Amino acid sequence: MTQRKSRLFFILIMLAFLASSFWPSAPLAAQTNFAYNYIISDYDLTDYQSMDLNQIQSFLVSKSSSLANYSDPITRLSAAQVIYQSAQDFQISPKFLLALIQKEQSLVEDGTPLPSQYDWATGYAVCDSCSTDDPLIQKFKGFYNQVYNAAKRISTVYLVELESNGQTSSGFGPGIAKQVDGLIVTPANKATAALYTYTPHLHGNELFSQVWERFFAQIYPDGTLLNVEGEREVWLIENGFRRAFANKSVYLSRYSDFDRVLSVSQTDLLKYPLGLEIKFSNYSYLKIPSGTVYLLVDDELRGFASAEALRRIGVNPEEIINVTETDLKDYHEGQPITINSLYPLGALLQDKTSGGVYWVQDGIKRPIWSREIMQVNFANRKIIAKSAADLAGYTTSEPVLFRDGELVRSADEPAVYLISNGERRPFRSAEDFLALGFDWQSVIVTTPVALALHDLGEPVIANF
Repeated sequence: MTQRKSRLFFILIMLAFLASSFWPSAPLAAQTNFAYNYIISDYDLTDYQSMDLNQIQSFLVSKSSSLANYSDPITRLSAAQVIYQSAQDFQISPKFLLALIQKEQSLVEDGTPLPSQYDWATGYAVCDSCSTDDPLIQKFKGFYNQVYNAAKRISTVYLVELESNGQTSSGFGPGIAKQVDGLIVTPANKATAALYTYTPHLHGNELFSQVWERFFAQIYPDGTLLNVEGEREVWLIENGFRRAFANKSVYLSRYSDFDRVLSVSQTDLLKYPLGLEIKFSNYSYLKIPSGTVYLLVDDELRGFASAEALRRIGVNPEEIINVTETDLKDYHEGQPITINSLYPLGALLQDKTSGGVYWVQDGIKRPIWSREIMQVNFANRKIIAKSAADLAGYTTSEPVLFRDGELVRSADEPAVYLISNGERRPFRSAEDFLALGFDWQSVIVTTPVALALHDLGEPVIANF
């Protein structure tokens, strides 16, 4: 009996082994977490002015890179000079070349590299089955030769082929499906097609994507407005998602101009997952098939409790937009508006005696501590004068803060802050401010008291 049990156990173990050997593994797509159809934008690849010589050198120093003190033994040029000159000669981004060097040989961050890592810095001319001792590729050996020829190949061969034929000689091109390591890859743009031509493997391009994200992808705080140059859409970064404004009117119902919109690369934009579209203008009146009318304030729906409550607001029937319940499913519902609601649309009320201004809504008054806060949040709103006795009838709440996304500084100090989630986040330096694309002309100067209303948040830091 014991012998039969042992034999049965052995058979079960063998079956389990065979099953694990021949059972199909998870699809490669499920094992790959990066956006393999879109790695970087075309602009990211060809922005040869993205870093000047000093910025490249500073970047290498900041990474404690051995390249910061390296000189090519043949040309006597520093590593930064080699990267910068190659970028200018072939109009390829120096950021791209730095990421390529790190992806191929870890040279940017390796403090004690081997001579072979310099010699084959970009992996140029070294195929999967090639030996670096091959006499045919020795002319490409050396740091200068590697960086120069990689930039030249991508610019004068890959990009030329893509422009003239729609694909490279390897068959990679925008919109063209091609199998890579068992997965169908369809490059979304020329840059991605060029990367797969240079490295026709998923892992290598995933590594490049990770390096790019770590080195150069910018992080924009909540409240920032973004636009990809050449495209119409404006996006709001909110809770880590990108939200598109449906049209210009919807945008202008929330912001008075486009001055605060930052121009970014598509790569930086697409790293944010897609959020809900901002479909309707602020303070829209939306009517569902059942007959209920809602007032939309930001992302909150406030239903009118009765036809009389709606009539008292003085809504023109032509202002009411017919929508479906599906259109409103992602909005949260706030307090209903009744005939007893006091200023449900909100109003600016000013104390006749003290001159203080309050934002009053639904019977609650919130003090406004500076003219700048009032101008930013309530542009074009009329101020209604009230007696102190009238204002005493409203419940006092927290002061009004600057809107998220505003750039603010105090009149008595030069430090600039970005307002995000109600906090004031200082920029680490002027270089960080400019690297993220912000404009000094957009900075609002306010009182120290108004600025201090916002809790101090984490510094805003750019990737260079």
